[in-house]
Amino acid sequence: MAAVAPRTAAAAVAVALAVVGTVAGCSDSSDQSSTSSTSVASTPLNPFEQQRTDGVGALLDELSSVLRTGDRGGVDALIDDAAPQSTIDRLHTVAAAFAPGKNRGRRGGPLATTSFSYRVAPSDGPEWQVDPALAAEVDEAGSSDTWVTPVELTYALGGSSTPGLAEPEVTLTETMVFARYGDDWKVLGDASAAVDPRPTTTGPQPPAEVGPWEFTGLAAADVHTAGGTSPVLSYPNTEKAVARIESILPKAVTAVSKFWGDDWTQKAAIIATGDQNEFSGLTRTAASDTAVAAAATVFSRIDRRTDQVIGQRIVLSPNAVDLPEPALAVVLRHELMHVATRLTTSEISPMWLTEGVPEYVGRSGTYREFVDAAPDLAVEVAAGRVPKKLPVDSDFAVDTDAARVAYQSVWSFAAFIADKYGEPKLKDMYRKMTAAGDTPAMDAAMKTAVGHDKNALVKQWQTWLRVQAR
Repeated sequence: MAAVAPRTAAAAVAVALAVVGTVAGCSDSSDQSSTSSTSVASTPLNPFEQQRTDGVGALLDELSSVLRTGDRGGVDALIDDAAPQSTIDRLHTVAAAFAPGKNRGRRGGPLATTSFSYRVAPSDGPEWQVDPALAAEVDEAGSSDTWVTPVELTYALGGSSTPGLAEPEVTLTETMVFARYGDDWKVLGDASAAVDPRPTTTGPQPPAEVGPWEFTGLAAADVHTAGGTSPVLSYPNTEKAVARIESILPKAVTAVSKFWGDDWTQKAAIIATGDQNEFSGLTRTAASDTAVAAAATVFSRIDRRTDQVIGQRIVLSPNAVDLPEPALAVVLRHELMHVATRLTTSEISPMWLTEGVPEYVGRSGTYREFVDAAPDLAVEVAAGRVPKKLPVDSDFAVDTDAARVAYQSVWSFAAFIADKYGEPKLKDMYRKMTAAGDTPAMDAAMKTAVGHDKNALVKQWQTWLRVQAR
């Protein structure tokens, strides 16, 4: 078992892990910026630039419309004959996600969004050039101009119908290449069809945030939960998982609200992936880092002006497809706790807290004996190796054997607090500590919430563990 929490400018991810006999939690790292990282032009456009922007803008309006309606023929009419096959295939995949009439089995129907529109993005960096061979080909075909420019896709999920999730709009940025023929423009390619003028010493760029339509076979179904519609998006080979999600999701939301309260959205977008490429792409992680993961929570950003989490998703990995229903319910409750607490959880909060409480909520009512919930920790305690302290964040790393014990340890600490002091104290401790600033402030908040300082609580926890592991 392992966990990973990459920090990027456009998304944050928390990964949950499946292990034999139990389900572990997820690491959590948040980019909680209030605005997106869009560059802004510093000078007005000249007439030539304005003409380009207007022409490509009109093309993007058409492209948005034909993609959102699943009109493959309309898409083909907007693609340049010289466009690479990868560009054609990608746009066909996007259109197929919205196209009615395709066989998606029992997973649902086409995706519907409440908004979906491309536009030319402002920029002030050095202009990229089209790959010389491709530029020569379109010149030969009669093109009078080519342009490489960043574009923004603004969208909001619905589900199998609208308004569905009715979420705040998400903005994705990518680079696209266009060719002009007379007054018309065509889509020529993406960043791979252009030459980046930046020095190669800038190093590799982080993976781009992508929409769920980037992978083939997307289907959408709607589940009613306490806060409204929770869309379940899925890919081929996830039929079993989708059926289970539809069955357990409403109760999972209710279970989280029972502990946390109803001051959260009480709905979420769930995405079930059928292969590792889909999971890695949607969570912006390396496949090697998440090979044993069961699920991940991701989001684009947090807007502090409106107190909204933008683009939050729970992504289930291929490992979750065959999880038995009780284990999948644990994963969903855990991830839903991250959804519920996202706005109140500081990015500097320790993982023993931000993973321990979701683990407690996820596993609540699923075991009879301590050893059932924490088998590896029980072995350690029985052998006289009682944890001397709460796990530190590095203990949850993907490349450490201690990760399994770390997750079970943080679950057990939360379970200890709830057992000895009551769930309201555990909830109050989470709220107070995650609202605090530095470590001394969090330690003071812990004492205020529970009535004892960290050292005293750890000693009590150690005694509790010895009793539980007998």
